[in-house]
Amino acid sequence: MKGIIIAGGQGTRLRPLTYHRPKPLVPVVNRPLLEYQVALLKEHRIDDIVFATNFLAELIQEHFGDGSRFGVRMRYAVEDAPLGTGGAIRNAADLFPGEAVAVFNGDVLTDYNLGAVLDFHASKGAMATITLQPVPSPNPFGVLKLDDANRVKAWVEPTEEQKKALAQQENVPITGTDLINAGFYVFSPEFIQAIPPGVKSSVERDIFPKLLAESAPIYGFSPGGFWMDLGRAEQLIAATRAILDGSVKTHTVDIAIASSESIAEDVLIRGLTSVGYNVKIGHGAILNDCIILDNVTIGARAVLSHLIVDERTIIGDDVVLEGALGGATPVIASGSVINQGSRMHV
Repeated sequence: MKGIIIAGGQGTRLRPLTYHRPKPLVPVVNRPLLEYQVALLKEHRIDDIVFATNFLAELIQEHFGDGSRFGVRMRYAVEDAPLGTGGAIRNAADLFPGEAVAVFNGDVLTDYNLGAVLDFHASKGAMATITLQPVPSPNPFGVLKLDDANRVKAWVEPTEEQKKALAQQENVPITGTDLINAGFYVFSPEFIQAIPPGVKSSVERDIFPKLLAESAPIYGFSPGGFWMDLGRAEQLIAATRAILDGSVKTHTVDIAIASSESIAEDVLIRGLTSVGYNVKIGHGAILNDCIILDNVTIGARAVLSHLIVDERTIIGDDVVLEGALGGATPVIASGSVINQGSRMHV
């Protein structure tokens, strides 16, 4: 089986972390998110992979190269202009003419048994199989309705405005459980041919509705396991916790503290915190449930809680930066300088 990872989005909801890196390269416990997906694909014998890229595509290619460092073959389908999910898949699948493909959205952290998804697809003779995740309703995801044989009867995809509105609401009453599109698919060659080449399209809003209206054999399958969409800073913090506490089974080695040579001996690192490479932390500092990326300097007696600090930030002595557990996650942009004694509570 061949693999495609859609990795072309600009990641606007994760800004400022995505101003200078594509969203799929945002580090999660000191590894780019894409490394977890590549490792999972490889674990299930999907080791010929194409990245469908656009925004800052050269950084993805620079990191992964030909894939040999990760034990896979890696190729790149770079879009001159964004083609949407449908156009991106068709553009990448043209490197595998006439073959079935497994497709991953590049913003998903999961430990799904992908082999079970592939087996289900084959057993149904499906044109397409969509992995499904049960989540509380309402939610900002595409919701699928199935018949008793797991064939898709309907797909209801929210607009971008609806997604934003739901994501911003707090304490929304739960009305039930939905099966949502979990961002991993298996597509037959016939499905790929149904996507217009070189044309911007959405596989969710354009391709699936058309084929469902034609009664194409499209199925949904829920393999069980951990699943998370990493679209917002709060989800990045939650993903870090999930990796460090073992909630998600990964096929990589976790690197919670990437380097400790420049961390003072009396620094307290509490909770499920990750600290990147070449980070300097002064005496008496306290870190609690934080993500600290590479080349950050943190001064003596600084206190940081429930936040993300991007690369090359300088935080002075006696600074207190505290996000609220369960609230919006503060993100300190790359290259920021926070002077001695500054205080921020969110």
